[in-house]
Amino acid sequence: MSFLTGTSVELLYSSVIQGTQLNTFTTEDNLMKTLPAIIIPAGFFYNSGAVGKSLKLRVVGRLGTSGTPTFTFTARLLTSATWSAAGVAMSSAAITAGSGVTLAPWEMELEITCRSLVFGATGLTLGVIGMVRGGTAFATTGGMYSIPAANTAFTVTVDNTATQYLFLSAACGTSSGSNLIQAEVIKVYGEN
Repeated sequence: MSFLTGTSVELLYSSVIQGTQLNTFTTEDNLMKTLPAIIIPAGFFYNSGAVGKSLKLRVVGRLGTSGTPTFTFTARLLTSATWSAAGVAMSSAAITAGSGVTLAPWEMELEITCRSLVFGATGLTLGVIGMVRGGTAFATTGGMYSIPAANTAFTVTVDNTATQYLFLSAACGTSSGSNLIQAEVIKVYGEN
């Protein structure tokens, strides 16, 4: 490590237990029901080196299927520590899962980077972009899918003076007890 930039990477959040397993659902639901919210404190991006300051999110989970349902993955920034399908969201397209999958691993990586900052309620523009991957979890084995979905803006604007809470959620295209998804490990790293 050269430390030329005077910056470092720091583990800011790590789940110590797995999230609640979701099944028999079609509307977007919280993958972090049993886990504490990921907190981004007010003013986190407000400093002289704010532009380029970033968070890196890594999630590893498992899913199961009956047939070939679709799953949509979403990361949400809310100003409440209580999850809801509100706030600012970045979602994948509906991803077709493999048929008859039993607890197959999937992985999500997301970069949240300060693109511009003006102090105030609407002054923080974040670039949010990443990938969802799965070996046998998805119909296209080893497929990689973008967040946000293709042809969708990857920048969002939030209030830097308010604490933000980052949540992960999923929706399933077909309700079945066999169509299930769970986050097993969630880590967030601060960069810069």
